[in-house]
Amino acid sequence: MKNKLKQIWLLATIIIFFLSETKGFAIMNDMINVCDVGAKGDGLTDDTTAFIDAVVKGQTEGKHVYVPRGRYVISKTINLKNIVLSGPDGGAWPSDIESLPSILPVHTDSPAFNLSAGSSLRGIDISYPKPGKAVKEIKPRPAAIVVSGIGVFISNLRIRYAWDGIIADGKSNVGRLNIENVFMAGIQNIGVRMTGTWDVPHLSNIEVWNSGNNQFVLQNGTGFLLGRNDLMRMTDCFAYGMRYGFLFQDSIDDCKIKGGTWGVMNGCSSDFCINGIVIQGSHRLSISGGLFMNHKECLVIDSTKAKIRVSCCELKTNGAPAVYVKNTAHLLLNGCTIMRDMKAHKFPAVLLEGGDTVLTGNSIESTYTGIEIKPGVRNVLIQGNIIQAPENIQVVIDKNTESKVVSTNNITRSPKYLPSTEPATQE
Repeated sequence: MKNKLKQIWLLATIIIFFLSETKGFAIMNDMINVCDVGAKGDGLTDDTTAFIDAVVKGQTEGKHVYVPRGRYVISKTINLKNIVLSGPDGGAWPSDIESLPSILPVHTDSPAFNLSAGSSLRGIDISYPKPGKAVKEIKPRPAAIVVSGIGVFISNLRIRYAWDGIIADGKSNVGRLNIENVFMAGIQNIGVRMTGTWDVPHLSNIEVWNSGNNQFVLQNGTGFLLGRNDLMRMTDCFAYGMRYGFLFQDSIDDCKIKGGTWGVMNGCSSDFCINGIVIQGSHRLSISGGLFMNHKECLVIDSTKAKIRVSCCELKTNGAPAVYVKNTAHLLLNGCTIMRDMKAHKFPAVLLEGGDTVLTGNSIESTYTGIEIKPGVRNVLIQGNIIQAPENIQVVIDKNTESKVVSTNNITRSPKYLPSTEPATQE
């Protein structure tokens, strides 16, 4: 009996091994390996021709292009259309671990990759030369990846030291775009620029880092630049050390496509940026569950056409109002923690200058005034908030004579702000 069981077990093992090997062979047989058409991957040889030949061969034969681990120098754009180019499936992408095949672009006149309709890029590292410590400004150059067609899928990438990371070309329909699991370090200008997505783009788990706290990037860089997007779904995206974490504009330089974003942001965050979210133009957004900790404003709205809803976020700033509404069609802000933290700066936690605003159910903490309402505000409703501010400081400064309701708020004098060693001032 034991011998029979052993024989059955051995036979089953052989069958499973055979099937797995056959499957693996079939998968590899469905791919064009760049090394089989001449790529060296030694970090020295120019492998551009091999990559182009592999892509053409893959398109002709209906196969994917596979890139094994190595360091591949390219000197020209690799154009992808209706084809997949990938490294090891499920490859990791942390900034400090070399676990992916690396593409090393040496050209500065065109992108590393151009992705048009039906193309996919995944499991790849794209690394440019690291700037020296003495470099204060880097000359503009094309992006690592340009998207120029519909149905593009980008996943599991690392991009380092690029001028721009991933950008739409600004003139093509790039609808159904899907970008996920991308780590960008040392980005010099823009992490992701997206406009022209008809319809439903999906951006998920994308990190844009200004590594080394580059002051040029901190004063000029943008994590995510969003233009005309229809029902954009952005989740768990993050920007660090940029001028703007998330910037929404109707008109973007070098882009023919104009207009605003309609969509949602869930679980997105920014840290160590000058501004968290800045909205300029006719955008309609629902923002929820984010953490925004910035040097200056966490949320700025400057458009009579913007319709913005913010809930369950933490908005913390040092040297400016956490929420600054210059103008808006409407802002609905509820269930948020809003903090204006540094005593050295005399700004309210919330500054309203125009448009319609509803503030309900928020916890507002300030080392100065909690809320300031300017004369240009059209309508305002401020109810059911907990507002903490120092003693002898006017908690709500109201200079508005138009339609407003400010009532049933819980005003407290938090011990964390007492005693104040500076003379209290009021307006």
